[in-house]
Amino acid sequence: MVCPSFSAQTTFAVGDAPFEITSADFNGDGIPDLAVANQNSNTVSVLIGNGNGTFGPQTTFAVGAVPIGITSANFNSGGFPDLAVTNSGGNTVSVLLGNGDGTFGPQTTFAVGAVPIAITSANFNGDGFADLAVANSTDNTISVLIGNGNGTFGPQTTFAVGVNPLGITNADFTGDGIPDLAVTNVVDDTISVLIGNGDGTFGPQTTFAVGSLPFGITSADFNGDGIPDLAVTNQNADTISVLIGNGNGTFGPQTTFAVGDNPVAIASADFNCDGSPDLAVINIDGNTVSVLLGNGDGTFQPQTTFAVGAGPSGIASADFNGDGTPDLAVTNLGNDNISVLLDSCVTSLTCTDLTLANDPGTCEATVPFPTPQCSNVSTISAPATVPVGTPTLVTSAAISNVNPTNIETCTFTVTVNDTEPPVISGLNDIDIEADNSIGAIVTYPDPIVTDNCPGTITNSCNPPSGSFFFIGSTVVTCTAIDSNGNSATGTFIVTVFPSEEE
Repeated sequence: MVCPSFSAQTTFAVGDAPFEITSADFNGDGIPDLAVANQNSNTVSVLIGNGNGTFGPQTTFAVGAVPIGITSANFNSGGFPDLAVTNSGGNTVSVLLGNGDGTFGPQTTFAVGAVPIAITSANFNGDGFADLAVANSTDNTISVLIGNGNGTFGPQTTFAVGVNPLGITNADFTGDGIPDLAVTNVVDDTISVLIGNGDGTFGPQTTFAVGSLPFGITSADFNGDGIPDLAVTNQNADTISVLIGNGNGTFGPQTTFAVGDNPVAIASADFNCDGSPDLAVINIDGNTVSVLLGNGDGTFQPQTTFAVGAGPSGIASADFNGDGTPDLAVTNLGNDNISVLLDSCVTSLTCTDLTLANDPGTCEATVPFPTPQCSNVSTISAPATVPVGTPTLVTSAAISNVNPTNIETCTFTVTVNDTEPPVISGLNDIDIEADNSIGAIVTYPDPIVTDNCPGTITNSCNPPSGSFFFIGSTVVTCTAIDSNGNSATGTFIVTVFPSEEE
């Protein structure tokens, strides 16, 4: 067991048939909390995080008929995260304003299109207030609602997309600082990309082919070029499609990667802490989460699956236990609960023999850990330091703090070379008066020589002490060589003045 790795699921009760899920700090304690849309209860469940990967019991808040999608943003400029929920049975969006203590005020509803499913939030018109975009699954449109900054929204403006849009995300696909939209069209096997104009309107869709029955969609920079890319779940193909962004609102052809049975939702985070985004995919008919580690070039390693509950449908990622690594929360339609899985990744160690220079001022070197790890991994090397000289066998181990049985070890040889020269001090200029007009024999003290390593130090000065120095100034150069062949030089000046009687 190496990486990806997650703890066995811990479940927490929510409402009837939970579908989508989002995470934010709803009570202002710096710990991520969860909000879930319960489609058969017509409620939202809010679970307050304890900071150790567990959550308090749900508190429910009424929304509209058959809620599906959910997102969080600060809609009333109050500094607290609020909630927006799509009501697929009412053709509305419910907005609930957060009180900052984990509770929410009563819903206010706003009309959108027919059978709204997915929802996303960004500032689409550049006024600093959060707006909303909703995928309307049966009238083949998206609705954009411009926020007024007080928790209310203007009337919807609709934009055409493909047939049966189910997923939506936003990012700046053109690099102009304006959020754009990407939508999955389940019947067309395409995604629609709509470029934002910066005033809350969008240009006409451009479509790109993906797999069969696309549903979930997310965006991140998968190939490290600074341009957002897209990843889409293909329900009927049991794959995900990755499309690399060109930076002008267009995308290259899809590359597909296998996942589980009937993938629906998708999220991106850096689960192995290597700086490249990875993917987590919900497989609704497989009752699993597939995690694919990104290679940083737009490709992904084969999936690793983790068990969750029955009929998983939604996914969110945040650091639920405060250890600096992203965890997962999944809604289980068939169990009326959510599963929380804590990241316990330990990256496989790559160990090669090392030759090191000594640490400054010492006759040893600290052994660097062979492979970078996530912050929730304890690392140890024994011995931790190696002396100069004989090659030494070192054993390194990485242990997950979440799952101490997830351990990686390796052994390698470390050789430390002394590369630090000796230090010469006590070199002081000397002025001396001769008793004649030619010069004088000058005797001076030996310089003080120290070294970081024990051993014999050879020290010599030229001209040597006891030499005859002519009238004028002469530079004396001293050289020290330690037992490891490192050398240092220093100088001082001997000035001989003629006798005043001369």
